[in-house]
Amino acid sequence: MTTPSTIDTVLFDAVNTLWHQSGSILDIWADVLERFDAIRTTKEIIRADFEHQPWLEPQVASFETSGKPVSDEAINAFWIEFNRRMLRSLGIEASVESVVSKVLPVFAGLDVLYDDTVDALASLQEMGFPIAIVSNGVYQQRNAARTGIEKFFDSIIGSWHVGSMKPEAEIFNLALRELGFSANQVLMVGDTWNADVIGSRSLGIRTLQLIRYEIVDESNDEISTLRGVVGFLKHQQQEAR
Repeated sequence: MTTPSTIDTVLFDAVNTLWHQSGSILDIWADVLERFDAIRTTKEIIRADFEHQPWLEPQVASFETSGKPVSDEAINAFWIEFNRRMLRSLGIEASVESVVSKVLPVFAGLDVLYDDTVDALASLQEMGFPIAIVSNGVYQQRNAARTGIEKFFDSIIGSWHVGSMKPEAEIFNLALRELGFSANQVLMVGDTWNADVIGSRSLGIRTLQLIRYEIVDESNDEISTLRGVVGFLKHQQQEAR
């Protein structure tokens, strides 16, 4: 890898970087349906999910590009309505209360940390690096708390809560303002080329693209595990001595 300008803080993507979703959409909905004492075929579940994409996608886009924060109440109402629509397509009329008690808990427990996440974050904290999550989507704060890694972060920023999504500049600039660093002092770590790499590089932020389970090109700022972040920054510290 080429030697960067001095890095003083690290931004992390969340999904498929720090944690991943356990189970397929079919497994998840099979679990949900079991709570309603119902069984549906794979074809029926896929059809119901497909039918609701035209409703889902504009709603998600409006949250992520509104330019203003979206309240937790609005987000929860959105997911309740989406799940009621899904269940209705599967022949189940569900009350708001039953969605809250039976459906939302299933989705709340899906995210699982990668094996290298805690060690990498603990090492960076020990090395004195402020770190933040900058991620598209929702519930990053909740997931970080549930998985026990919230304590490592100085800031957690999700696109739904700020009304801006990667690769837009505003979500990165918000992280820079909250942490108090300029772009050339920051390292962004994520798995998605457009959102994480292109978005941050356009502002002058250094990037490491995380490509798990593949052979990577370290000279092209690619890493295969989060241990690569720690190694990269240790090398920087050694070079600075």
